[in-house]
Amino acid sequence: MVDFFILFFIKASIVLSIMHLSGIKDISKFAMHYIVEEIDEDTSMEDLQKMMIVALIYRLLVCFYEIICIWGAGGATPGKFLLGLRVVTCDTSVLIAPNRVLVIPSSNVSLTTSTIRALIKNFSIASFFPAFITLLFFQHNRTAYDIVAGTIVVRRNGVR
Repeated sequence: MVDFFILFFIKASIVLSIMHLSGIKDISKFAMHYIVEEIDEDTSMEDLQKMMIVALIYRLLVCFYEIICIWGAGGATPGKFLLGLRVVTCDTSVLIAPNRVLVIPSSNVSLTTSTIRALIKNFSIASFFPAFITLLFFQHNRTAYDIVAGTIVVRRNGVR
């Protein structure tokens, strides 16, 4: 939820800035125009293109946010940090006790790994593939994007 609200305010700022720069002054009038009135094919395609550009910019922003947090801020977004979680590298994971997994090599995530993980995660979510559901099928609750990137989400040391 913490990450959602941070990103929501960033997205709202970007959307409002883009609307302002593109000359849309009144969002309610803009919405009513497209909900109530008929629009021609050219107008709808132009608006669809603008919305796709906004969606792409937002998706890239989310990727950048996750890349910076996972790579540069100790392996965790603010939400993961508050939950006592972090992302580390993982070539192998072995169950050593109930709810205890040995992760090898368990080091900080590199910029490249963080980028791969963020891009796969966010663009699979954007294309309506619920990537997080794959955690139900892989060992130790890893998602498909964690396996491809060679990462795993673990509890931080000292957090119970």
